[in-house]
Amino acid sequence: MRTAQTRRPLAVAATVATTAGLVAALLWWAPWQPAGDPGPAPGGGQIGRSDPDAALRARLGGLSGLLIGDDPLLRACADPAGATPGPDPSGGSPGPDPEATTPGPDPTPEPDQADPVATVIAQTEALRGRRLPGPPEIQLLAGEQMTDRVAEFFADRGDPEQVDIDRRALTALGAIVPGTDLAALRVDAFAEQVSGYHLGAEAQIGVRVQTPGALSPLERVVLAHELEHALSYQHLGRPADYREGEETADARRAASALVEGSAAAAMLQYATTVLDPVEQAAMRVELVDRAGQDALSGYSPYLRAELRFPYLAGLRYTCQRFLDGGWPAVEAGYRDPPASTAAVLFPERQGEQPREPAALAEPGRPWRHADTSSFGLAELEWLLAAPGGDPGAGLDRLRERVADWDGGLRTVWTDGAATAVGLALVDRGERGPPLCDTVREWYAAAFPTAAANRGDTSVRFDGQRQDAVLTCPGSQVRLGIAPTLDEASAITR
Repeated sequence: MRTAQTRRPLAVAATVATTAGLVAALLWWAPWQPAGDPGPAPGGGQIGRSDPDAALRARLGGLSGLLIGDDPLLRACADPAGATPGPDPSGGSPGPDPEATTPGPDPTPEPDQADPVATVIAQTEALRGRRLPGPPEIQLLAGEQMTDRVAEFFADRGDPEQVDIDRRALTALGAIVPGTDLAALRVDAFAEQVSGYHLGAEAQIGVRVQTPGALSPLERVVLAHELEHALSYQHLGRPADYREGEETADARRAASALVEGSAAAAMLQYATTVLDPVEQAAMRVELVDRAGQDALSGYSPYLRAELRFPYLAGLRYTCQRFLDGGWPAVEAGYRDPPASTAAVLFPERQGEQPREPAALAEPGRPWRHADTSSFGLAELEWLLAAPGGDPGAGLDRLRERVADWDGGLRTVWTDGAATAVGLALVDRGERGPPLCDTVREWYAAAFPTAAANRGDTSVRFDGQRQDAVLTCPGSQVRLGIAPTLDEASAITR
């Protein structure tokens, strides 16, 4: 039997900077400039609504609201001096090496043209107020070499059984289309997205570069991102909830948001304070070019959101901590990380533990239990945002609806090629519509050809490819999905 405690995302083995993450963290801020005009944008760098921006917004979809806008939280976080001085929110020291948090040298030392890597190391250490006890091996890798290196690394650490379980579950939930090669997307297409990686145990950093031996403005920013990973890893280790076998998949995803968010905040500050206006404009051109390549063309909206979450949500979560108490407040999160993605998206829920839903029933023979895993608030939001893979069908009042998530489990059963899936959620019952109504509306939008029949205690969806039954006793929301209505109903009893 596989349980929530045995699923371990690939992010545990290594930290990476993807193109999607770089775009998410940087493109909103870097001022657009027409070709041939590298100077700063009017109004202190605020983003203009030029025709090129309109085209870029079209390519990026809903994400563009954050990327090409003026987000006050991120703009404040981009200023290293913007933090409110105060004690460590956890009541302790910033980490096991508090004396290392003293400010370093001038954060903008003169670049060493002969050794740009050493320059970026010094600049990043100064921004973070920490020094690397043992600088990692840094490799500047050409495109194909980087892609092959990452694909090889992640292929060796993938779990084919878990990928198959995820493929079955996401198909049943309408998050991916039937026949999606999830393994290829999560290794091959993902590898093409990686701009940099940090391997903590191996003390290695890799950065994808256009010209071996040189660093463009964007490549310097990527290196700063990975150096922040190395600094945090060497001084703080992994977040506390990365204990083997003691955390849920949702808690690991939340901890990953802290890790990637702190690196994204560091690179945002690097881009803001170290790069000059000409370099900032050049960085944006590189970002736009990478975004336009659309290496995520095979990804469904759900998979895109999954990939971007640690960077987008993690950056906002980390920035809030930074503004409340500087880097010591960010580092305190490594000792007391968010327990769920709910705490990442709603920082006021820091310290809360999700409730355990009532266990789902077995669908009976010949079904075999394959997996039980946590199902987080973030995963629920990704489903509601694009039911059946269609962002145009997304539910309204999205953040208000998901705010009432207070715990969740996903269970998968298999019978040869057939799949049954159960979702069990707990409704907090405070802010949005009843979570039961939200799940009913989502399933109807995701599978519009399924005939919905309401009874006294359940809603039954009779579909062409699969059936579903929804019941909502008290604060519990129980959804069963299976080839037949009887099997789906058995899951929710």
